Amino acid sequence: MLVATILALVAQPFVKLLSKIRIKDKHLPDAVIALTSLVAILTVFFSFFYVFVPLIIDQGKFIATLNFHDVFTDVINQFPKLKNLLLNVGTEKELSQNVYNQLSSFINIGNAGFLLDKLLSAFGTIASAFLIISFITFFLLKDDKLAYRTVLLITPVEYEDEMKDILRTTKSMLSKYFVALFIDVIIVITIVSSLLYFLGVPNAFFIGVFAGVMNVIPYVGPIISFIFACVLGVTGSLQHNELMLIGPIISKIFWVLLGMNMVDGFFIQPFLFSNSVKAHPLEIFIVILLAASLAGVWGMIVAIPTYTLFRIVAKEFLANYKFFKKMTENIPE
Repeated sequence: MLVATILALVAQPFVKLLSKIRIKDKHLPDAVIALTSLVAILTVFFSFFYVFVPLIIDQGKFIATLNFHDVFTDVINQFPKLKNLLLNVGTEKELSQNVYNQLSSFINIGNAGFLLDKLLSAFGTIASAFLIISFITFFLLKDDKLAYRTVLLITPVEYEDEMKDILRTTKSMLSKYFVALFIDVIIVITIVSSLLYFLGVPNAFFIGVFAGVMNVIPYVGPIISFIFACVLGVTGSLQHNELMLIGPIISKIFWVLLGMNMVDGFFIQPFLFSNSVKAHPLEIFIVILLAASLAGVWGMIVAIPTYTLFRIVAKEFLANYKFFKKMTENIPE
């Protein structure tokens, strides 16, 4: 229900756009609008997997063909300071063998078999969950009053007016938030891909797309993006036998992602998110930090929607208190 509700909120711009279309002075049927909007949203998600799965498989096949000792030696030769530091621990051969043993113990046939077994066993659950989520999302889009009537049905009569206001405001603000999040992802993808492409970094588009998607996770996402980008940059250099470019490529990736993260964190996100949920940028920052300490990465992802819902409820039931009145003063009536 939660995932379906989020998808329905994200699809609201499609629904509104399609609702304006007329054919012979008649609006499109609600079922057609809902189905088209759902297909559009699912196409975006499936496109991500369609782009990245072949890339990951290709990179995995290439890495499997490499002589690990030779590659390790060639790579650390590009970083003299790092090489001197590592040589204090052991010889190149010993270091290479230790790293290889650690990687082999983590990525071995047993682990791969265990992972494959888990994936196969989970496939049925994933497939059924996909069908259920799609089914629920379709009806939430087809009848946007369905969830509204369901909530009111279990709401005590004396609180119905307040609940109507809560549902109306929640739908409006959370829809704007998810649209702002989608816009932020597109901006990050465009800027990162363009800069890395002009700087000559291999797999620039894939790095940009991954960085944009991971940007959904505050603070932790950029770190994951940098690691993934470095792997793609290094393997791209190895494929073209340009080992001397590994250092410069990693530097370019680091500065581009760092610069993008700073611009996004200090300018783009505060503008988009504060306008969509009507909260101060510092307020959003503190909420995300609190959510991270309470629930880790997942807490950071759901922090802003949860806090927005809390503020909407507080505006209806706790507005008599000065603290909550101040917190919710920017929420529209």
